[in-house]
Amino acid sequence: MRQTCTIIGVAVLCSMNIASTAGGQAPSASARDGGTIGLDHIPIAVANLEQAADRYKALGFALKPGRPHDNGIRNQHVKFRDGTELELITAPEARDALTTKYRVISPWVTGRRFLALYAPGRPRGPESAVPDYIFFGPRNSSPTDRPEHFAHPNGAESFIAVWLAGDDLTRERQLLTRIGANTTNEDPRSAHRRCDTPSEEPRRGPVLAQGPAGAQTAVTGSGYSSMFLPPDLTHGLWLELRELR
Repeated sequence: MRQTCTIIGVAVLCSMNIASTAGGQAPSASARDGGTIGLDHIPIAVANLEQAADRYKALGFALKPGRPHDNGIRNQHVKFRDGTELELITAPEARDALTTKYRVISPWVTGRRFLALYAPGRPRGPESAVPDYIFFGPRNSSPTDRPEHFAHPNGAESFIAVWLAGDDLTRERQLLTRIGANTTNEDPRSAHRRCDTPSEEPRRGPVLAQGPAGAQTAVTGSGYSSMFLPPDLTHGLWLELRELR
């Protein structure tokens, strides 16, 4: 049986100094162009929405409360001007297929992660060729969006990358190739070496998986600075805050 792939990290582009994740400045008026082609949003299913929202606010994100859903789903959005976002979502009861999918029973279990891609007009292949945790989104915008929903104190501007891990990523690679996404391979076994050696390339979230729990690790390279937040701070994801300079 094919082992389910796990989303282990995401990267968010920032526009300001990220030495602190609780700063008071707002991001620039528009996100950088071209950095988010193919990505829509990451739904993070959690048991306690309020607790998760408070955690993300403490990390310097502004949140927009979601609309009520007839099936009981509740959510809050970390929105960016280019239409990408991180979505905190909870399903208190399993009432239908969607709530069953997002249902997290235990508050002690880290959130389940899903991936929405943005690929208008691109070939996706048959439905059976798309892994069940991946779907496609429209880069959602709403008339109820307000400037304060995009004014993240940590300077976040866009969701720009995602990292997947699994025993067999064949279907993921095939799907991403069909829609024209850029992918790279990475061996987490070399994490300790890459964490200690400066690189010309932006760091990947999982390479810091051996770091101390609760740590916020800063990495500097050519043209960027990054801070990595571990899964116990973000409800199950490595979260990279990356500043381009």
